[in-house]
Amino acid sequence: MQCHTSSRARLGTSQRSCSSTVVSKRSSSRYRQQAIPIPEIASIATSVESIVNELASHAGPLQPAVQVIGGDIASVAALSPTLPGLARLTGLWYLLGTKPNPLLGMLDFFALGPVSKALDRKLSARDFVLRDKLGGGNFGVTYEAVRLTGSDGTLSTRKPLTPEQKQRRVVMKRVNLDRAGVRNNFLKAGTMAKGAAESGAVESYMCDKIKRNPLVAANCAAYLGEFTAEEGTNGIQKDTQWLVWKFESDSTLGDALSGQLGTWPEDIEDIMLGRIDSSKPVEKREAAVIKGVLKQVMQGVLRLHSLGIVHRDIKPENLLITVNGEVKIIDFGAACDMCTGINFNPLYGMLDPRYSPPEELVMPQSFPKAPNPFVAALLSPFAWTYGRPDLFDSYSCGILLMQMCVPQLRSTANIRQFNNQLRGFDQDLEQWRRFNGRQMDFTQLDRSNGAGWDLATKLLARRDKYNRGRISVGQALRHRYFLPELF
Repeated sequence: MQCHTSSRARLGTSQRSCSSTVVSKRSSSRYRQQAIPIPEIASIATSVESIVNELASHAGPLQPAVQVIGGDIASVAALSPTLPGLARLTGLWYLLGTKPNPLLGMLDFFALGPVSKALDRKLSARDFVLRDKLGGGNFGVTYEAVRLTGSDGTLSTRKPLTPEQKQRRVVMKRVNLDRAGVRNNFLKAGTMAKGAAESGAVESYMCDKIKRNPLVAANCAAYLGEFTAEEGTNGIQKDTQWLVWKFESDSTLGDALSGQLGTWPEDIEDIMLGRIDSSKPVEKREAAVIKGVLKQVMQGVLRLHSLGIVHRDIKPENLLITVNGEVKIIDFGAACDMCTGINFNPLYGMLDPRYSPPEELVMPQSFPKAPNPFVAALLSPFAWTYGRPDLFDSYSCGILLMQMCVPQLRSTANIRQFNNQLRGFDQDLEQWRRFNGRQMDFTQLDRSNGAGWDLATKLLARRDKYNRGRISVGQALRHRYFLPELF
């Protein structure tokens, strides 16, 4: 290409024009190289169509549906979709690809739940003998018990257990009965529990649902079932309601933090890390323990959220620490299932003020009450996207992080005071630290260029008018705080 001119001004203009022409041609050339030729698009569409035909030939009674959906996918691959086809694909994605999954929610509530309950082995008072009391609260009292076999005969409550009998230990929770009782069709009414008896029914429902999902159940106490005692025997009173779990530990994170197991976090270092490596700095080992606990808690909460369950009571007392270094979530009496509307009311909620967020509710009060479970499941992805109920639990995890990392916040009274003070600063953690945290030890949170502190500020932030502003546990698990420390 040649460019000629007789003056400097014209030369400059011509040079710019020539340069633009060169760039334009180069860009056009690159575009032609990157663009997918029409024959290739047709080839992709043909391949998709042949795969669909192959699948349809083995689909049996589903063959017409597979062919229609497959044709819709092929038309998208050919860049010539139709409106009905896009509508069908969008509907299919909504039913199968969103969370909480509406199709699985309906299937679990109306089919899998009743079937599994009918097939489960029925428990009775004669199957167990009570031993030690483990604890109690407003809704029930928990005991250590042993599941009996024919070889046990009469098992003494004081006699030491054999290793084989220890393997058959269970945790039993006697639900406190009240005058309110359980309303007819309570679980299908789309309302919140009233009293201890209905809270027991809620916990049984939540644990059953978790039990049917092995990936979620791995992070929770292993639920065995429930029964109402038809007779009084083995320390069990007649007509009392019981929930039963496999015995996995009698120690909680609350025990570890309060000093009952030793000095935190050294008291569970060998359990969580497998061994005590004295060659590493103490602060680094402590950080590894805290991260290990928090990561397991958040993974468990994230899996609960995948089912539409918001726990609403994540705290140290509800986190078992097993001898294998596993952290198990327990106590689902306050939980709500946003996939079916069970134990949910937009105007009321159950909470522990030490660990609850300032909004105190999982959804805005303007949100309507839950409809019947079928409609609730169908609309659950919309509800979850709009109200972000999962951010209730992520706040509790933020409080937990502060309590594990800051020695001055380990006690029950101090963590309650911290949460109250933080509300006074409109959830501004930086302001709270400047005025109330000047004498506290933030060494663990300030490690790795303040990674823990940054995570805490994001977990404890106030929600904005769009029900966002605070990160979820899924986002928290991707935070740099959980990256391996290099030094």
